[in-house]
Amino acid sequence: MAVSFSSSDSKARFQFKWLVVAILALIITVVALPQYFSAQWPWQSPPDVEQIRDIRALKENGLALEGWSQEFQQKIQLGGDQWSVQQLNRLGEATPQQMVLFLKPQGVSTDQPEVEWIDLQGAQKWQTSNQRRLRVDNLMLNTFRAWNAAQTFAVAQWYATPQNGHPAPYHWFWRDQQYQWSRGSRLPWVAVSVLIPMPPLGEMAPVYEDLEQLSQQVQASLDATVFREES
Repeated sequence: MAVSFSSSDSKARFQFKWLVVAILALIITVVALPQYFSAQWPWQSPPDVEQIRDIRALKENGLALEGWSQEFQQKIQLGGDQWSVQQLNRLGEATPQQMVLFLKPQGVSTDQPEVEWIDLQGAQKWQTSNQRRLRVDNLMLNTFRAWNAAQTFAVAQWYATPQNGHPAPYHWFWRDQQYQWSRGSRLPWVAVSVLIPMPPLGEMAPVYEDLEQLSQQVQASLDATVFREES
């Protein structure tokens, strides 16, 4: 059966469409015109990262971890950016367990995660194998075995953000958009690489648990210090 509409129905629909368009135009005008005349567009003046000073300080001081003593910490240059590198020893162990911690802190509020992993891998002249993604609570970790002429490591990498972490830059991008809408500030981040020394070409299976625990401890320390919001 064919369906027909009266001319009055068509006219009512036409008027409703124009009413919606008029309302949208009014909203755009009210929001955009003040910014236009003041030349303060949101994308020209993105919000700041509230914790940026504490994050930058990681380059100078590194990160303190409970139950670990620091053998050394220094600021190094990798790929045009400044990193912190620390060698840590676990306290109270008959045979000290070691960890190397690389941190690339966000430098300014507009910095975005980009090629940190490539810079680190190139600087260390690593060969890699056994790539695997591990999820540990609110962390997604990229894990692998890395070696060069001097040393073999089990590695876990992620971009740490408040209460969260993921190794892919795009994950930070979407969270940053949500963060700006909900909080009015940019999402802070720190590129983290946890390295556990292991025998040359050793098996990865025995070290996954250690990688998970240490990654959680590093994330928790970042949450409690540099990512902490002022009350």
